[in-house]
Amino acid sequence: MHKNISIWMPLYIGDLQAKFARMTAEQIGAALLLMMDFWKNGAIPHDLATVCSITKLSQHTKAKTLLNTLIALELFEVESEQIHSSFLTSLKSQALQNQQMKSDKAKNAAQARWGKSASNAQASTKQRKVNAQAAPEKSPGNTQVMLESCPSSSSSSSSSSSNFEEKNEDFLEN
Repeated sequence: MHKNISIWMPLYIGDLQAKFARMTAEQIGAALLLMMDFWKNGAIPHDLATVCSITKLSQHTKAKTLLNTLIALELFEVESEQIHSSFLTSLKSQALQNQQMKSDKAKNAAQARWGKSASNAQASTKQRKVNAQAAPEKSPGNTQVMLESCPSSSSSSSSSSSNFEEKNEDFLEN
């Protein structure tokens, strides 16, 4: 099974600036488009029409010059009529390893926190749903129980409000 990382691609600014130092802005943009296509889709057919389509370059001569430059910079290589990038393949492999390592850490942290594996957690969730549907709640809820057990403050508040009204009338009369 081949996992795909298509959401992001690491760009190491220092490395790319060094490689792109003698390229035009158009070539840099085209190179980045070619890199992104390789990252997402893999090998690119060694066909100037395809390269022009990916890079948005209007002339085959510009695409051929770009490919020669990228091959000289060791960003891409041509093998079996396809354009490959050992540079990007290495970055992608590293990214996949990092992704797997972070996933494993998250699973271990969840297991340590909750004390059960993911399959046990799913079974527990299903069991809670079944229990909730099977036994409708006939007993009063926690809130109702707490309200009934607490002393009522309504009698003291009504007496304090009547005391306030009496004092307010006395004040107004004076």
